[in-house]
Amino acid sequence: MLIRLWGVRGSIPTPPTTAQYREKLRHVLKLASGKTFDSDSEADSFVEGLDDSLRCLLGGNTTCIEVVAGETRLIFDMGSGIRELGNYLLQSHDPLNEMHVFISHTHWDHIQGWPFFKPGYMPKYKINFYSPHGNFEQRLSEQQEFKFFPVSLNFMASQKEFKSFPPETSIEINGIKISNIELHHPGKSYGYRVEHEGKVFVFATDSEYNNFTTQKFQKFINFFQDADTLIFDAQYSFDQEMQRVDWGHSSAFVGIDLATQASVKKLILFHHEPDNDDFQIMSLFDLSLRYMNDNYPGSTLQVYLAREGMTFNL
Repeated sequence: MLIRLWGVRGSIPTPPTTAQYREKLRHVLKLASGKTFDSDSEADSFVEGLDDSLRCLLGGNTTCIEVVAGETRLIFDMGSGIRELGNYLLQSHDPLNEMHVFISHTHWDHIQGWPFFKPGYMPKYKINFYSPHGNFEQRLSEQQEFKFFPVSLNFMASQKEFKSFPPETSIEINGIKISNIELHHPGKSYGYRVEHEGKVFVFATDSEYNNFTTQKFQKFINFFQDADTLIFDAQYSFDQEMQRVDWGHSSAFVGIDLATQASVKKLILFHHEPDNDDFQIMSLFDLSLRYMNDNYPGSTLQVYLAREGMTFNL
């Protein structure tokens, strides 16, 4: 099972600013002081040795995750990152022309990329949509009413099928089991658990975990149980989470608590706060690692910071 991250930001796309670029550049120039690079390979080696906060960008696109299991492509959410996925599919001449799209919810940062997804305009592609929100086709169509966007959903020439996927149920696609669970988020959001050939991937963005009974916490722990990879909403710092009750987002600390109790192998901290630059997000990541080491010494949980272009093979 291959997992690719195409969009990792929350709430709104956040392209890097000139000021943010200059800040990274200042740090890099200080580290490069006195060094000479006689070839591109020497320069590349220097860049590869930099800290992640300097070597790359976390990315500014909103939520989109691709999962390829065998000969089946699953897509989770259609934030602005899905535009990059569409470009990649066309440029790489990927042979899989059918895809299965699962939607957590229809806040704009999770559907806004769909009108810019080029395969959606091409008849050779078949796109199956699944959502526990019963009126998903209507919601998607309303986003493309002429007063909001010049091209209607019906004008997009791909083969589109909207399939029923009731809340708290499971379906099977080509030997892949996908289950959903309702998350705590304004307007309802849903998480997904994917099981294929003994491997488990869980996508649980846009959710808050406050004031829950032990029974409700256990429900999520059971859903996350033994996942090889869990993508988790960690938009806020722990202090922000305490101040923003019922805003529908969580923190890395809560993700580490739940992942540890559920025996998750890899935790990916996701849905980054749009007002935080890469340095601030990396600082929160360092705090989360310290939290895990202090509270779960000896834990085998691996914690990653979501970054566009990141891939995982299960």
